[in-house]
This record gives sequence, C-alpha cells and structure tokens, in this order.
Amino acid sequence: MTLDYEEVPADDNDAPQLPPLLNAVAVPKGQDVQANALDLAAKSDVGTVFYSEDSEKMHIAVVLAPEVPLTKASQMLFAMMIALGDAVGALAPPEVAVGYQIPGFILLNRGRAGVVRIFACPGLTKDCVPEWMLVSAELVISNNSIDASAWSQNSGFEHTSLTEEGGGFISRTRLIESCSRHFLAWVNRWQDDGFRPLYDAWMHRLDLKMPLVAEPGADFEWLGLDENGAVMIKLDGKPISLLPNDLEMLFGVPSLGQKKE
Repeated sequence: MTLDYEEVPADDNDAPQLPPLLNAVAVPKGQDVQANALDLAAKSDVGTVFYSEDSEKMHIAVVLAPEVPLTKASQMLFAMMIALGDAVGALAPPEVAVGYQIPGFILLNRGRAGVVRIFACPGLTKDCVPEWMLVSAELVISNNSIDASAWSQNSGFEHTSLTEEGGGFISRTRLIESCSRHFLAWVNRWQDDGFRPLYDAWMHRLDLKMPLVAEPGADFEWLGLDENGAVMIKLDGKPISLLPNDLEMLFGVPSLGQKKE
C-alpha cells in the first residue's frame, strides 16, 4: 500500500486535499510562487503550502518554523528533495528513474526536470534558530511552461519533463498532494530519528555521473555529506563544508529555465 492510491483522478480545477497540519493557498497562474511565499511567510501559519494554479508545472512553497539552529533546519532541503522524488516514484511509470543533483535539482532519467530550494529569514548565523523558513519545490509537467531550448543552451544540461518521460497523465493537483504527504512523513521521520534516514534515502538517488558545475573559476572535488547535511568538497585543493543554504554561493541559483512568453 502506498501513500498515493486514489480511485478518482484529480481535477486541476480543485484545490489540493492536504493532510492535517498543512493548508493549501493558491497562487494564480502567472504569479511567482516563491515571491508570494517570501512576502507572506512571516505572517503565515506554519504548514501553509503556497501552490501555483499553473497545470503545466508543480510549484509549491511550504512555510516552516524550525525549533533548531539553521545548521539542522537546512536539512529540510533534503527532506523535500526526497519527498518530491518519492512522489514521482509512486505516481510515474516504473521506467522513470529519479535522481538528485547538487544544489537541488531533481532528475528524471538523467534530465533536469525539477528543483528544490530553501529560504530562511535574513541575517542569521548557522547557530541561530530561524523564525521562519520556506522550502520550495518545482517540477516541470509539460515543457510548454518553459523555454526548453534556451534552458539547455544556457545550462549545458539536458532538460526533460514528466510528459516527456511518460508521466504526462499525472496532474498538478495529484503531485502537490503526494509531495506534501511524503514531505510531512519525512519531516516526522527526521524529528524521530534524526538526519541519518534522510542521508541514506538521498544518497541512494544521488547521481554522481552527472557532472557538477560550479561558478566559473572554481576547482572542486565532491567528497560527500557530513552528519549535519553539509556538503563536503575540496575547493582549490582545500576541504570545506557548505550548509545547504550556502550551496548557491558556489553552484549558483538552481533554475528550470526561462518562462515562455
């Protein structure tokens, strides 16, 4: 039995049915989910899930209020990546292989199709407890939503979508519901058992055959994750560790390409 069995297919005109503790708030098509969520995060209830009404992609941003320092709170990047991967794995055909890539990309059959990012209230050191955090997850359902050719040319990576990989029957609504349930399940697991289960699940799908690309001029080597979810690399021959919320400093802001006009 999975978390995702439903007898009646979802209708994208209906609001997602989320589990207790989560509350769906629609963001009209054409508006930026992350921007809306960041504007309202400090005034929103914990568990608010902002979601795009665009049926050609899934984009959510979940409001959190961590009770641990940023060092540990930033582990929610991995929780959401695993949740989105599990949601696709449960809903898509079995031939759709899900992979992960730093700094937050979701791969479908080795093509970039999704991205997860985290945001915390500004001005924090790693030992501070954030008043609020956002975890954002985006997955392309149909390439009609982005300029795919420009994305490939600019990033140097192959792009894909659920539709291209045979999962076009999965609705945005069903994906939001599934991802939200899996995310809540992984957060509960994290609270009970710590980071280790997340580490194991994330590493299982990490695709190291896909080349990591850093900002121009950076010479680095992947070493792994530490017990706090910090990424360990050799940068210019020296070992360093970067918290998930610092990864964009080296690897740039993960993007799914420009929106189509």
